[in-house]
Amino acid sequence: MDLKQLQYFVVSVDSGSFKKTAELLYTTQPHVSKIIKSLETELQTELLVRKARGVEATEIGKKVYEHACRILVESGQIYTAGDRQPARMLRVAANPSDRLARIFRRFYIEEKDLDAQYLECDLEGIFQALHRHTAEVGFAYVDQTQKTAFQQTLEYKRLEFTELGVTGPRLFVGPEHPLYGAPEVSGRELRDLRYIGNENDQDILSIQLIPENEDYRYYKRKGTVLETSSRELMVGLLLETDLCHIGYGFSPDASLQEKICSIPIKGAKDSIFYGYINRKRDGLSDEARKFVRYVKRELSSQYD
Repeated sequence: MDLKQLQYFVVSVDSGSFKKTAELLYTTQPHVSKIIKSLETELQTELLVRKARGVEATEIGKKVYEHACRILVESGQIYTAGDRQPARMLRVAANPSDRLARIFRRFYIEEKDLDAQYLECDLEGIFQALHRHTAEVGFAYVDQTQKTAFQQTLEYKRLEFTELGVTGPRLFVGPEHPLYGAPEVSGRELRDLRYIGNENDQDILSIQLIPENEDYRYYKRKGTVLETSSRELMVGLLLETDLCHIGYGFSPDASLQEKICSIPIKGAKDSIFYGYINRKRDGLSDEARKFVRYVKRELSSQYD
């Protein structure tokens, strides 16, 4: 067994296709199939089920996948071990949040000689980062209607969630919007608005908020949603057009606080839980515990 076999296997599980694996690893599909077959022969077990539309890990394959991810991460650390002195490490994955990003930035500046990584992704991305040991702690928003399914997923993946606060979704609008300065907005008023959405944001909030089960996808079909992954574009269009945004972690930079208005949504108060996720068996390192304490202090007086 070698690292190449493990790499091909992990990428195949992640992509769900030998064809996509070949594209990602700049090789051919038959070569990927050959490498996977050699690994299965060596382990004397089937790791992947070949299907018409791709591949799927067997139960044994899922266990091998966990070990393979850990081995690949640790092997990379071995190769670079001689290049630098031992460092204090902090690896964070988080749902998009300008506020948390600013907190991380201040923490990083205050700490000295910190080897750090901060990755923004959706909830599934957080789970993957924790599973592959590319992140030690993940910060996430969870809608109350999704909490049961969320807890079941945590149990399955051997993760745990520690709640840091409860908040509610808000409508963000700029000076050009007719609701600018409104004390609150009702569900009925949300129907007739034009939205800009972040493709990294979870759909669960939009699905729950739009009345009469008219969800985010319904609005996209109507052509009233512009979707982007650019934070700069989102802020710019909020400032200069009548587009608006339903968000939970979105909090524009301090210089824009007076220009972009954050409006509570009627009936949706305290419907979203915020906290951090970590692997049960590993706990948190000293640096991760220190960062969590730092986040708690920062959020205690200004959480929304």
